[in-house]
Amino acid sequence: MRRFYPVSAIRDADRAAAEDLATPGRILMENAGRGAADAIARRYPDARNFLIMCGPGNNGGDGFVAARHLAVYGLRATVISTRNIDEYPPDARAAAIAAVKLGIAVVSSAESCDDDIAALIDAADVIVDALLGSGLSGEPRGEVRRLLSMLAERSGIVSLDIPSGVNPDTGEVTKNAVRADATITFLAEKRAMAVTPGAYHCGDVEVAQIGVPADRVLGDTDVIVGFDRSDIPSLVPFVPDDAHKRTRGGLLIIGGSLNFRGAPILAARAALRAGCGLVFLAIPDIQVEEANALLPEAIFLPMPSKDGCIRFKGSDKIIEPWYERCDAVVLGPGLGWSAECERMTAYVHKEWDIPLLLDADALYHLAGLEKSLYPSVYRKNMLITPHVGEASRLLGNSSKNVSERRLDSCSELVVRFGATLLKGPRTLIASEGEKRVILEGGPFLAVPGSGDVLSGLIGSFMAMGLSVLDAATLGALVHAEAGRACGRRNGILASEIADNITTEATR
Repeated sequence: MRRFYPVSAIRDADRAAAEDLATPGRILMENAGRGAADAIARRYPDARNFLIMCGPGNNGGDGFVAARHLAVYGLRATVISTRNIDEYPPDARAAAIAAVKLGIAVVSSAESCDDDIAALIDAADVIVDALLGSGLSGEPRGEVRRLLSMLAERSGIVSLDIPSGVNPDTGEVTKNAVRADATITFLAEKRAMAVTPGAYHCGDVEVAQIGVPADRVLGDTDVIVGFDRSDIPSLVPFVPDDAHKRTRGGLLIIGGSLNFRGAPILAARAALRAGCGLVFLAIPDIQVEEANALLPEAIFLPMPSKDGCIRFKGSDKIIEPWYERCDAVVLGPGLGWSAECERMTAYVHKEWDIPLLLDADALYHLAGLEKSLYPSVYRKNMLITPHVGEASRLLGNSSKNVSERRLDSCSELVVRFGATLLKGPRTLIASEGEKRVILEGGPFLAVPGSGDVLSGLIGSFMAMGLSVLDAATLGALVHAEAGRACGRRNGILASEIADNITTEATR
Protein backbone atom coordinates (compact mmCIF):
# COMPACT_ATOMS: atom_id res chain seq x y z
CA MET A 1 0.00 0.00 0.00
CA ARG A 2 1.06 3.54 -0.71
CA ARG A 3 -0.22 6.58 1.11
CA PHE A 4 -0.97 9.89 -0.57
CA TYR A 5 -1.26 12.94 1.69
CA PRO A 6 -3.13 16.24 1.53
CA VAL A 7 -1.22 19.51 1.54
CA SER A 8 -2.55 20.31 5.02
CA ALA A 9 -0.80 17.20 6.38
CA ILE A 10 2.50 18.24 4.79
CA ARG A 11 2.24 21.73 6.26
CA ASP A 12 1.42 20.27 9.68
CA ALA A 13 4.48 18.02 9.27
CA ASP A 14 6.69 21.04 8.60
CA ARG A 15 5.42 22.67 11.79
CA ALA A 16 5.92 19.46 13.75
CA ALA A 17 9.47 19.17 12.42
CA ALA A 18 10.27 22.68 13.62
CA GLU A 19 8.46 22.51 16.97
CA ASP A 20 8.89 18.88 18.05
CA LEU A 21 12.07 17.82 16.27
CA ALA A 22 13.93 21.16 16.30
CA THR A 23 14.41 21.07 12.54
CA PRO A 24 13.63 24.54 11.13
CA GLY A 25 12.31 25.26 7.66
CA ARG A 26 15.65 26.39 6.29
CA ILE A 27 17.18 22.97 7.03
CA LEU A 28 14.16 21.18 5.54
CA MET A 29 14.53 23.29 2.38
CA GLU A 30 18.25 22.53 2.17
CA ASN A 31 17.61 18.80 2.50
CA ALA A 32 14.81 18.92 -0.05
CA GLY A 33 16.84 20.80 -2.63
CA ARG A 34 19.88 18.61 -2.19
CA GLY A 35 17.76 15.44 -2.43
CA ALA A 36 16.18 16.79 -5.62
CA ALA A 37 19.59 17.59 -7.14
CA ASP A 38 20.84 14.09 -6.32
CA ALA A 39 17.77 12.49 -7.92
CA ILE A 40 17.98 14.68 -11.03
CA ALA A 41 21.69 13.98 -11.52
CA ARG A 42 21.03 10.23 -11.23
CA ARG A 43 18.19 10.35 -13.69
CA TYR A 44 20.07 12.38 -16.31
CA PRO A 45 23.73 11.27 -16.06
CA ASP A 46 24.62 12.70 -19.48
CA ALA A 47 22.95 16.09 -19.03
CA ARG A 48 25.19 19.10 -18.51
CA ASN A 49 22.96 22.14 -18.89
CA PHE A 50 20.11 22.62 -16.39
CA LEU A 51 17.55 25.43 -16.37
CA ILE A 52 15.78 25.86 -13.03
CA MET A 53 12.56 27.89 -13.05
CA CYS A 54 11.93 29.28 -9.57
CA GLY A 55 8.51 30.61 -8.58
CA PRO A 56 7.68 33.13 -5.88
CA GLY A 57 7.40 30.85 -2.83
CA ASN A 58 9.25 28.13 -0.98
CA ASN A 59 9.07 25.82 -3.99
CA GLY A 60 11.28 28.40 -5.68
CA GLY A 61 13.60 28.17 -2.66
CA ASP A 62 13.85 24.41 -3.20
CA GLY A 63 14.80 25.20 -6.79
CA PHE A 64 17.59 27.57 -5.74
CA VAL A 65 19.04 24.91 -3.43
CA ALA A 66 18.85 22.29 -6.18
CA ALA A 67 20.60 24.68 -8.60
CA ARG A 68 23.41 25.24 -6.10
CA HIS A 69 24.00 21.52 -5.61
CA LEU A 70 23.89 20.83 -9.36
CA ALA A 71 26.58 23.48 -9.73
CA VAL A 72 28.61 21.85 -6.95
CA TYR A 73 28.50 18.64 -8.99
CA GLY A 74 30.21 20.51 -11.82
CA LEU A 75 27.06 20.97 -13.90
CA ARG A 76 25.85 24.19 -15.45
CA ALA A 77 22.81 25.53 -13.63
CA THR A 78 20.92 28.66 -14.69
CA VAL A 79 17.95 30.03 -12.77
CA ILE A 80 14.95 31.93 -14.12
CA SER A 81 13.28 33.68 -11.21
CA THR A 82 9.77 35.13 -11.25
CA ARG A 83 10.48 37.67 -8.51
CA ASN A 84 13.33 39.73 -7.12
CA ILE A 85 15.48 37.92 -4.58
CA ASP A 86 14.69 40.38 -1.81
CA GLU A 87 10.96 39.67 -2.26
CA TYR A 88 11.20 35.97 -1.41
CA PRO A 89 10.09 34.62 2.00
CA PRO A 90 13.02 34.30 4.46
CA ASP A 91 14.09 30.69 3.87
CA ALA A 92 13.78 30.94 0.08
CA ARG A 93 15.59 34.31 0.11
CA ALA A 94 18.50 32.75 1.99
CA ALA A 95 18.65 29.91 -0.54
CA ALA A 96 18.62 32.40 -3.43
CA ILE A 97 21.42 34.51 -1.91
CA ALA A 98 23.54 31.39 -1.40
CA ALA A 99 23.07 30.46 -5.06
CA VAL A 100 24.05 33.92 -6.24
CA LYS A 101 27.17 33.95 -4.03
CA LEU A 102 28.22 30.66 -5.63
CA GLY A 103 28.12 32.38 -9.01
CA ILE A 104 24.94 30.85 -10.40
CA ALA A 105 23.36 33.06 -13.08
CA VAL A 106 19.90 34.24 -12.01
CA VAL A 107 17.72 35.70 -14.78
CA SER A 108 14.63 37.74 -13.98
CA SER A 109 11.70 36.57 -16.09
CA ALA A 110 10.01 39.95 -15.75
CA GLU A 111 13.03 41.64 -17.31
CA SER A 112 13.41 39.11 -20.13
CA CYS A 113 11.58 38.95 -23.43
CA ASP A 114 9.99 35.75 -24.71
CA ASP A 115 12.79 35.18 -27.23
CA ASP A 116 15.47 35.30 -24.53
CA ILE A 117 13.57 32.86 -22.32
CA ALA A 118 12.87 30.58 -25.28
CA ALA A 119 16.61 30.52 -26.05
CA LEU A 120 17.36 29.40 -22.48
CA ILE A 121 14.68 26.71 -22.70
CA ASP A 122 16.03 25.43 -26.03
CA ALA A 123 19.60 25.31 -24.71
CA ALA A 124 18.73 23.30 -21.60
CA ASP A 125 19.18 19.55 -21.45
CA VAL A 126 16.81 19.41 -18.47
CA ILE A 127 14.34 21.93 -17.09
CA VAL A 128 13.58 21.90 -13.38
CA ASP A 129 10.08 23.14 -12.55
CA ALA A 130 10.14 24.87 -9.15
CA LEU A 131 7.44 27.39 -9.97
CA LEU A 132 4.50 26.47 -7.75
CA GLY A 133 4.69 22.99 -6.27
CA SER A 134 2.04 22.50 -3.59
CA GLY A 135 1.43 26.24 -3.42
CA LEU A 136 -1.13 26.32 -6.24
CA SER A 137 -4.22 28.38 -5.46
CA GLY A 138 -6.53 28.92 -8.41
CA GLU A 139 -5.21 29.61 -11.90
CA PRO A 140 -1.51 30.51 -12.18
CA ARG A 141 -0.96 34.24 -12.63
CA GLY A 142 1.62 36.69 -13.86
CA GLU A 143 5.12 35.50 -14.66
CA VAL A 144 4.35 31.93 -13.55
CA ARG A 145 1.54 31.68 -16.07
CA ARG A 146 3.79 33.11 -18.76
CA LEU A 147 6.55 30.57 -18.11
CA LEU A 148 4.10 27.67 -17.98
CA SER A 149 2.76 28.63 -21.39
CA MET A 150 6.31 28.51 -22.77
CA LEU A 151 6.83 24.98 -21.41
CA ALA A 152 3.67 23.57 -22.98
CA GLU A 153 5.44 21.59 -25.73
CA ARG A 154 8.67 20.86 -23.87
CA SER A 155 9.88 17.44 -22.67
CA GLY A 156 12.73 16.72 -20.28
CA ILE A 157 11.05 18.45 -17.33
CA VAL A 158 11.51 17.47 -13.71
CA SER A 159 9.06 19.01 -11.25
CA LEU A 160 9.85 19.64 -7.60
CA ASP A 161 7.19 18.53 -5.13
CA ILE A 162 4.40 18.42 -7.74
CA PRO A 163 4.09 19.71 -11.32
CA SER A 164 3.10 23.36 -11.40
CA GLY A 165 -0.52 23.81 -12.37
CA VAL A 166 -1.65 20.56 -10.74
CA ASN A 167 -3.88 20.91 -7.68
CA PRO A 168 -2.01 18.81 -5.10
CA ASP A 169 -5.14 17.76 -3.23
CA THR A 170 -7.67 17.03 -5.97
CA GLY A 171 -5.61 16.18 -9.04
CA GLU A 172 -7.34 18.86 -11.10
CA VAL A 173 -5.12 20.60 -13.63
CA THR A 174 -5.05 24.15 -14.97
CA LYS A 175 -4.35 25.24 -18.51
CA ASN A 176 -0.68 24.62 -19.43
CA ALA A 177 -0.06 22.58 -16.29
CA VAL A 178 3.40 21.04 -16.50
CA ARG A 179 3.64 17.50 -17.87
CA ALA A 180 6.76 16.29 -16.15
CA ASP A 181 8.91 13.33 -17.09
CA ALA A 182 9.55 12.91 -13.38
CA THR A 183 8.54 14.52 -10.11
CA ILE A 184 10.77 14.70 -7.06
CA THR A 185 8.38 15.11 -4.18
CA PHE A 186 9.32 15.75 -0.57
CA LEU A 187 8.62 13.73 2.58
CA ALA A 188 5.62 11.84 1.11
CA GLU A 189 3.50 11.50 -2.02
CA LYS A 190 0.71 14.02 -2.48
CA ARG A 191 -2.91 13.09 -3.20
CA ALA A 192 -2.80 14.36 -6.78
CA MET A 193 -0.18 11.71 -7.53
CA ALA A 194 -2.91 9.12 -7.01
CA VAL A 195 -5.74 10.79 -8.90
CA THR A 196 -6.16 11.54 -12.58
CA PRO A 197 -5.77 13.78 -14.45
CA GLY A 198 -3.05 15.10 -12.12
CA ALA A 199 -1.32 11.74 -11.79
CA TYR A 200 -0.68 11.70 -15.54
CA HIS A 201 1.24 14.97 -15.25
CA CYS A 202 3.68 13.65 -12.65
CA GLY A 203 5.63 11.10 -14.65
CA ASP A 204 7.92 8.93 -12.54
CA VAL A 205 7.60 9.90 -8.88
CA GLU A 206 10.48 9.73 -6.41
CA VAL A 207 10.22 10.73 -2.77
CA ALA A 208 13.18 12.73 -1.43
CA GLN A 209 13.50 12.76 2.33
CA ILE A 210 13.99 16.08 4.10
CA GLY A 211 15.75 15.03 7.29
CA VAL A 212 12.79 14.06 9.48
CA PRO A 213 11.09 10.63 9.65
CA ALA A 214 7.76 10.73 7.84
CA ASP A 215 6.03 8.50 10.38
CA ARG A 216 6.90 10.94 13.18
CA VAL A 217 5.34 14.00 11.60
CA LEU A 218 2.53 12.78 9.32
CA GLY A 219 -1.00 11.95 10.44
CA ASP A 220 -3.73 9.92 8.73
CA THR A 221 -6.39 12.58 8.12
CA ASP A 222 -7.78 12.62 4.57
CA VAL A 223 -5.14 10.24 3.23
CA ILE A 224 -5.75 8.28 0.03
CA VAL A 225 -4.47 4.72 0.26
CA GLY A 226 -3.16 3.24 -2.98
CA PHE A 227 -3.39 -0.51 -3.68
CA ASP A 228 -1.48 -2.54 -6.24
CA ARG A 229 -1.10 -6.22 -7.13
CA SER A 230 1.16 -6.85 -4.15
CA ASP A 231 -1.81 -6.18 -1.86
CA ILE A 232 -3.98 -8.97 -3.30
CA PRO A 233 -2.84 -11.74 -0.92
CA SER A 234 -3.70 -9.69 2.17
CA LEU A 235 -7.26 -9.15 0.91
CA VAL A 236 -8.16 -12.61 -0.42
CA PRO A 237 -10.66 -14.27 1.97
CA PHE A 238 -9.39 -17.38 3.72
CA VAL A 239 -10.91 -20.64 2.51
CA PRO A 240 -10.58 -23.52 5.01
CA ASP A 241 -9.94 -27.08 3.90
CA ASP A 242 -13.45 -28.13 4.90
CA ALA A 243 -15.15 -25.37 2.89
CA HIS A 244 -18.28 -26.19 0.91
CA LYS A 245 -20.56 -24.28 -1.44
CA ARG A 246 -22.62 -22.64 1.27
CA THR A 247 -19.63 -21.45 3.29
CA ARG A 248 -18.19 -19.78 0.19
CA GLY A 249 -21.16 -17.45 -0.14
CA GLY A 250 -24.25 -17.13 -2.25
CA LEU A 251 -24.63 -14.33 -4.80
CA LEU A 252 -27.83 -13.29 -6.55
CA ILE A 253 -27.34 -11.55 -9.89
CA ILE A 254 -30.38 -9.80 -11.40
CA GLY A 255 -30.22 -8.52 -14.94
CA GLY A 256 -30.43 -9.30 -18.60
CA SER A 257 -32.74 -8.13 -21.37
CA LEU A 258 -33.36 -8.90 -25.02
CA ASN A 259 -30.53 -6.72 -26.31
CA PHE A 260 -28.07 -7.37 -23.46
CA ARG A 261 -28.27 -11.08 -22.84
CA GLY A 262 -24.60 -11.61 -22.14
CA ALA A 263 -24.10 -9.06 -19.35
CA PRO A 264 -25.46 -11.10 -16.41
CA ILE A 265 -23.77 -14.26 -17.72
CA LEU A 266 -20.41 -12.49 -17.74
CA ALA A 267 -21.01 -11.30 -14.18
CA ALA A 268 -21.97 -14.82 -13.07
CA ARG A 269 -18.97 -16.35 -14.86
CA ALA A 270 -16.64 -13.94 -13.06
CA ALA A 271 -18.25 -14.66 -9.69
CA LEU A 272 -17.81 -18.40 -10.14
CA ARG A 273 -14.21 -18.00 -11.32
CA ALA A 274 -13.53 -15.90 -8.19
CA GLY A 275 -14.65 -18.81 -5.99
CA CYS A 276 -18.19 -17.88 -5.04
CA GLY A 277 -20.02 -20.97 -3.72
CA LEU A 278 -23.45 -20.41 -5.25
CA VAL A 279 -24.49 -18.04 -8.01
CA PHE A 280 -28.21 -17.48 -8.58
CA LEU A 281 -28.93 -15.90 -11.94
CA ALA A 282 -32.29 -14.11 -12.12
CA ILE A 283 -32.86 -13.28 -15.80
CA PRO A 284 -35.86 -13.01 -18.16
CA ASP A 285 -37.46 -16.42 -18.72
CA ILE A 286 -36.96 -16.12 -22.49
CA GLN A 287 -33.18 -16.24 -21.99
CA VAL A 288 -32.80 -19.10 -19.52
CA GLU A 289 -32.37 -21.95 -22.00
CA GLU A 290 -29.52 -20.35 -23.92
CA ALA A 291 -27.92 -19.00 -20.72
CA ASN A 292 -27.98 -22.43 -19.12
CA ALA A 293 -26.16 -23.85 -22.14
CA LEU A 294 -23.45 -21.18 -21.73
CA LEU A 295 -23.11 -21.42 -17.95
CA PRO A 296 -24.57 -24.63 -16.50
CA GLU A 297 -22.79 -24.00 -13.19
CA ALA A 298 -25.24 -21.21 -12.26
CA ILE A 299 -28.64 -21.69 -10.64
CA PHE A 300 -31.28 -20.03 -12.82
CA LEU A 301 -34.33 -18.17 -11.56
CA PRO A 302 -36.56 -17.53 -14.61
CA MET A 303 -38.22 -14.13 -14.24
CA PRO A 304 -41.45 -13.14 -16.01
CA SER A 305 -40.66 -10.88 -18.96
CA LYS A 306 -42.30 -8.08 -20.83
CA ASP A 307 -40.97 -6.55 -24.04
CA GLY A 308 -37.69 -8.40 -23.57
CA CYS A 309 -37.07 -7.15 -20.01
CA ILE A 310 -37.82 -8.47 -16.54
CA ARG A 311 -41.41 -7.77 -15.51
CA PHE A 312 -41.66 -6.81 -11.87
CA LYS A 313 -45.05 -8.36 -11.14
CA GLY A 314 -44.35 -11.93 -10.10
CA SER A 315 -40.58 -11.56 -10.17
CA ASP A 316 -40.41 -10.51 -6.54
CA LYS A 317 -42.18 -13.74 -5.57
CA ILE A 318 -39.65 -15.79 -7.52
CA ILE A 319 -36.56 -14.39 -5.80
CA GLU A 320 -38.04 -14.03 -2.28
CA PRO A 321 -37.65 -17.73 -1.33
CA TRP A 322 -33.92 -17.50 -2.09
CA TYR A 323 -33.26 -14.61 0.28
CA GLU A 324 -31.89 -16.81 3.07
CA ARG A 325 -29.41 -18.46 0.71
CA CYS A 326 -28.03 -15.18 -0.65
CA ASP A 327 -25.27 -13.23 1.03
CA ALA A 328 -25.08 -10.41 -1.53
CA VAL A 329 -26.87 -9.07 -4.60
CA VAL A 330 -25.60 -7.64 -7.88
CA LEU A 331 -28.32 -5.72 -9.69
CA GLY A 332 -28.06 -4.09 -13.09
CA PRO A 333 -25.97 -5.91 -15.73
CA GLY A 334 -28.02 -5.72 -18.93
CA LEU A 335 -31.20 -4.99 -16.93
CA GLY A 336 -32.77 -2.45 -19.28
CA TRP A 337 -34.41 0.93 -18.76
CA SER A 338 -38.09 -0.05 -18.57
CA ALA A 339 -40.45 1.12 -15.84
CA GLU A 340 -40.73 -2.51 -14.71
CA CYS A 341 -36.97 -2.62 -14.17
CA GLU A 342 -37.16 0.59 -12.17
CA ARG A 343 -39.71 -1.09 -9.89
CA MET A 344 -37.38 -4.06 -9.50
CA THR A 345 -34.51 -1.72 -8.57
CA ALA A 346 -36.67 0.06 -6.00
CA TYR A 347 -37.83 -3.25 -4.51
CA VAL A 348 -34.37 -4.76 -4.09
CA HIS A 349 -32.95 -1.48 -2.79
CA LYS A 350 -35.65 -1.21 -0.16
CA GLU A 351 -36.39 -4.81 0.82
CA TRP A 352 -33.19 -6.83 0.42
CA ASP A 353 -31.13 -5.75 3.41
CA ILE A 354 -27.95 -7.61 2.47
CA PRO A 355 -24.86 -6.19 0.75
CA LEU A 356 -25.95 -4.77 -2.59
CA LEU A 357 -24.00 -3.74 -5.68
CA LEU A 358 -25.72 -1.52 -8.23
CA ASP A 359 -24.18 -1.30 -11.68
CA ALA A 360 -25.08 -0.40 -15.25
CA ASP A 361 -28.83 0.03 -15.79
CA ALA A 362 -29.57 -0.11 -12.07
CA LEU A 363 -27.63 3.15 -11.77
CA TYR A 364 -29.90 4.68 -14.40
CA HIS A 365 -32.87 3.78 -12.22
CA LEU A 366 -31.12 4.90 -9.03
CA ALA A 367 -30.91 8.42 -10.43
CA GLY A 368 -34.66 8.32 -11.08
CA LEU A 369 -35.43 6.92 -7.63
CA GLU A 370 -33.54 9.71 -5.94
CA LYS A 371 -35.65 12.25 -7.79
CA SER A 372 -39.07 10.64 -7.43
CA LEU A 373 -39.61 7.85 -4.92
CA TYR A 374 -37.25 8.35 -2.01
CA PRO A 375 -36.24 11.13 0.35
CA SER A 376 -32.81 9.41 0.36
CA VAL A 377 -31.33 6.46 -1.50
CA TYR A 378 -28.22 6.29 0.69
CA ARG A 379 -27.41 2.80 1.99
CA LYS A 380 -24.52 1.79 4.22
CA ASN A 381 -24.16 -1.73 2.82
CA MET A 382 -24.45 -0.70 -0.83
CA LEU A 383 -21.77 -0.15 -3.46
CA ILE A 384 -22.35 1.70 -6.71
CA THR A 385 -19.89 1.20 -9.58
CA PRO A 386 -20.44 3.95 -12.17
CA HIS A 387 -18.24 4.86 -15.07
CA VAL A 388 -17.86 8.55 -15.88
CA GLY A 389 -21.04 8.76 -17.97
CA GLU A 390 -23.16 7.07 -15.29
CA ALA A 391 -21.60 9.25 -12.60
CA SER A 392 -22.44 12.37 -14.57
CA ARG A 393 -26.09 11.32 -14.73
CA LEU A 394 -26.20 10.58 -11.00
CA LEU A 395 -24.61 13.93 -10.17
CA GLY A 396 -26.32 16.03 -12.83
CA ASN A 397 -22.93 17.12 -14.17
CA SER A 398 -21.21 16.75 -17.51
CA SER A 399 -18.87 13.84 -18.16
CA LYS A 400 -16.10 16.39 -18.70
CA ASN A 401 -16.67 17.84 -15.24
CA VAL A 402 -16.58 14.39 -13.62
CA SER A 403 -13.39 13.47 -15.48
CA GLU A 404 -11.66 16.68 -14.43
CA ARG A 405 -12.85 16.44 -10.81
CA ARG A 406 -12.74 12.71 -10.18
CA LEU A 407 -11.95 12.89 -6.47
CA ASP A 408 -14.59 15.48 -5.66
CA SER A 409 -17.13 13.65 -7.84
CA CYS A 410 -16.47 10.38 -6.04
CA SER A 411 -16.83 12.06 -2.66
CA GLU A 412 -20.18 13.57 -3.67
CA LEU A 413 -21.44 10.18 -4.83
CA VAL A 414 -20.51 8.70 -1.44
CA VAL A 415 -22.51 11.34 0.42
CA ARG A 416 -25.61 10.87 -1.72
CA PHE A 417 -25.64 7.14 -2.37
CA GLY A 418 -23.08 5.22 -0.33
CA ALA A 419 -19.79 3.47 -0.99
CA THR A 420 -18.63 4.19 -4.53
CA LEU A 421 -16.24 2.70 -7.05
CA LEU A 422 -15.67 5.28 -9.78
CA LYS A 423 -14.35 3.42 -12.81
CA GLY A 424 -11.72 4.78 -15.14
CA PRO A 425 -8.00 5.49 -15.02
CA ARG A 426 -6.84 5.16 -11.43
CA THR A 427 -10.15 3.70 -10.23
CA LEU A 428 -11.33 5.40 -7.04
CA ILE A 429 -13.07 3.59 -4.20
CA ALA A 430 -14.51 5.51 -1.28
CA SER A 431 -16.88 5.41 1.65
CA GLU A 432 -17.49 7.87 4.43
CA GLY A 433 -14.11 8.64 5.95
CA GLU A 434 -11.99 6.45 3.67
CA LYS A 435 -10.55 6.88 0.19
CA ARG A 436 -8.68 4.33 -1.90
CA VAL A 437 -7.16 4.25 -5.36
CA ILE A 438 -6.31 1.28 -7.57
CA LEU A 439 -2.82 1.63 -9.01
CA GLU A 440 -3.31 -1.15 -11.56
CA GLY A 441 -5.25 -1.45 -14.80
CA GLY A 442 -5.03 0.05 -18.24
CA PRO A 443 -6.71 0.33 -21.63
CA PHE A 444 -6.75 -3.46 -22.01
CA LEU A 445 -9.77 -3.43 -19.64
CA ALA A 446 -11.74 -1.02 -21.84
CA VAL A 447 -13.74 -3.66 -23.71
CA PRO A 448 -17.49 -4.42 -23.86
CA GLY A 449 -18.60 -6.50 -20.89
CA SER A 450 -15.53 -5.74 -18.78
CA GLY A 451 -17.65 -3.84 -16.26
CA ASP A 452 -20.01 -6.82 -15.91
CA VAL A 453 -17.02 -9.03 -15.09
CA LEU A 454 -15.94 -6.51 -12.45
CA SER A 455 -19.43 -6.48 -10.90
CA GLY A 456 -19.47 -10.25 -10.62
CA LEU A 457 -16.03 -10.26 -9.08
CA ILE A 458 -16.88 -7.69 -6.44
CA GLY A 459 -20.24 -9.33 -5.76
CA SER A 460 -18.54 -12.68 -5.14
CA PHE A 461 -16.18 -11.15 -2.57
CA MET A 462 -19.09 -9.38 -0.87
CA ALA A 463 -20.89 -12.72 -0.68
CA MET A 464 -17.79 -14.32 0.84
CA GLY A 465 -17.99 -11.86 3.72
CA LEU A 466 -15.56 -9.09 2.83
CA SER A 467 -16.58 -5.55 3.67
CA VAL A 468 -17.96 -3.53 0.79
CA LEU A 469 -14.76 -1.51 0.56
CA ASP A 470 -12.43 -4.52 0.72
CA ALA A 471 -14.55 -6.43 -1.80
CA ALA A 472 -14.42 -3.50 -4.21
CA THR A 473 -10.66 -3.15 -3.74
CA LEU A 474 -9.90 -6.83 -4.23
CA GLY A 475 -12.31 -7.07 -7.15
CA ALA A 476 -10.70 -4.16 -8.96
CA LEU A 477 -7.20 -5.55 -8.40
CA VAL A 478 -8.06 -9.08 -9.52
CA HIS A 479 -9.92 -7.64 -12.52
CA ALA A 480 -6.82 -5.69 -13.54
CA GLU A 481 -4.60 -8.74 -13.15
CA ALA A 482 -6.99 -10.91 -15.17
CA GLY A 483 -6.95 -8.33 -17.96
CA ARG A 484 -3.17 -8.16 -17.85
CA ALA A 485 -3.00 -11.95 -18.12
CA CYS A 486 -4.83 -11.69 -21.46
CA GLY A 487 -1.88 -9.76 -22.85
CA ARG A 488 -1.71 -6.23 -24.19
CA ARG A 489 -3.16 -7.12 -27.57
CA ASN A 490 -6.18 -5.61 -29.23
CA GLY A 491 -9.39 -7.59 -29.28
CA ILE A 492 -9.45 -8.97 -25.72
CA LEU A 493 -12.89 -10.39 -24.89
CA ALA A 494 -14.59 -9.84 -21.54
CA SER A 495 -15.12 -13.60 -21.31
CA GLU A 496 -11.35 -14.02 -21.56
CA ILE A 497 -10.89 -11.60 -18.66
CA ALA A 498 -13.37 -13.67 -16.65
CA ASP A 499 -11.58 -16.91 -17.48
CA ASN A 500 -8.23 -15.47 -16.40
CA ILE A 501 -9.47 -14.62 -12.92
CA THR A 502 -7.41 -16.18 -10.18
CA THR A 503 -6.90 -15.42 -6.51
CA GLU A 504 -5.16 -18.50 -5.16
CA ALA A 505 -2.20 -18.03 -7.49
CA THR A 506 -1.44 -14.67 -5.92
CA ARG A 507 -1.13 -16.02 -2.37
